[in-house]
Amino acid sequence: MNNRSLYILLALALLALLGILYWRYTSQKAQFDWQDSWVKNAYGESNDQPYGTKILHRLLEVYFPGKRLSDIKKNVAQELPLDSAGHSNYVFVGEALYLDSLSTQRLLSFVAAGNTALLSSKTIPFDLMFYLYYEECEEAEWNDYAMEEGKMMSVSLLEPELSRPVLLHYARQNIPEAYRWSYIESLFFCDSLPHRPLGYLADSLINFAEFPYGAGRFLLHTTPIAFSNFHLLRPDSRRYAENVLSHLPEGDVYWDACSRIPEAVGRRRNQGGRNSGQQQAEQPLAYILKQPALAWAWYLLVALAALYVLFRAKRRQRIIPVLGKNENSSYEFITTIANLHFREKDYQNLCFQNMKLFLAQVRERYGLVAQLHPDSHTPRIEPDYMERLARVAERPEEQVRDIFKQYAATIQFEPTEEMMVNLHLAMEKFFKQAK
Repeated sequence: MNNRSLYILLALALLALLGILYWRYTSQKAQFDWQDSWVKNAYGESNDQPYGTKILHRLLEVYFPGKRLSDIKKNVAQELPLDSAGHSNYVFVGEALYLDSLSTQRLLSFVAAGNTALLSSKTIPFDLMFYLYYEECEEAEWNDYAMEEGKMMSVSLLEPELSRPVLLHYARQNIPEAYRWSYIESLFFCDSLPHRPLGYLADSLINFAEFPYGAGRFLLHTTPIAFSNFHLLRPDSRRYAENVLSHLPEGDVYWDACSRIPEAVGRRRNQGGRNSGQQQAEQPLAYILKQPALAWAWYLLVALAALYVLFRAKRRQRIIPVLGKNENSSYEFITTIANLHFREKDYQNLCFQNMKLFLAQVRERYGLVAQLHPDSHTPRIEPDYMERLARVAERPEEQVRDIFKQYAATIQFEPTEEMMVNLHLAMEKFFKQAK
């Protein structure tokens, strides 16, 4: 045998050894997940583990020949029909049940029309029991399912009666462990009310009861573990589950696959409504947002309000106060000063002020600058100033010279009232006729 053949044989032997080791590893590995926690999707209809409900779901598919099994996957309020024929069934199996106000009303209407609802859970919503147990037994206010702890528990039925009680147990790796079993206290059943027990735990704890509502009825079952894959594979517990299902009338089945919540969550929700004794409060917008027309109307209203606030905040201004009419105080001041000089008969100063105004107007209208000497009050003008002024104003030069000649006379001599008036009239005539 050459070296190549030896290497091939060694490689084949190594592969065979690895195959044997892998087979032993997979054969010893646990084939089932015994955890029933919420994370592991306990009671899920597609869960084939011990605490799934895949077997029950398949059983219901063929339980009523010619009838249909429909899964409610999104919302009970939208997918559960209001069947007035009274031959349909609603089935829920899980730790706890969550129903909002719309789903609760739809389920109540469904049952009131003559249909049947089977609820197998370890706790029941107070929102629903507010209607099922509206008239209470004396001194028996509803306070949820009670609990009894134990490894094993026998179950029995009043009708159809079993030949002997069936033992149920909670197990991990096929080893029984302690479990909290739910039941309905007997004080909630009295002769004055129509609801009645149908089955028991340990011969005395009610775990199956009928609550009539309208033309239909609710079947409340407190032991969902009885419908798990683990127990339906056992002949005696499967017989128990079939006898429970025999209370359903022949008809279509609606399987609730969307309302399961953990038991702890369901009991916390119930604790929130325990003190009030009424339905647990729901968010005010829950109903509006679940109705498409109302939801769009709400969104439109919010959008319009936001636009109104946005544009109103940007365009709104401070209120402009009403101001009084402006008064020409300068004119009043000039009038006061002029009257003062006129009463004092200071005609020379009035002529001086008049000339200052004249030169200021010429400077503003024609751009020709001339000033008065502060001491002698004589005008300091260029030689061609009068000629240029007459040209731009389109007036005779003699008219311009006459104004300056009259002003010069008021400086050289003590002016009279008549001289002052003549100077003023000459200046006024010039500006009226000037261009």
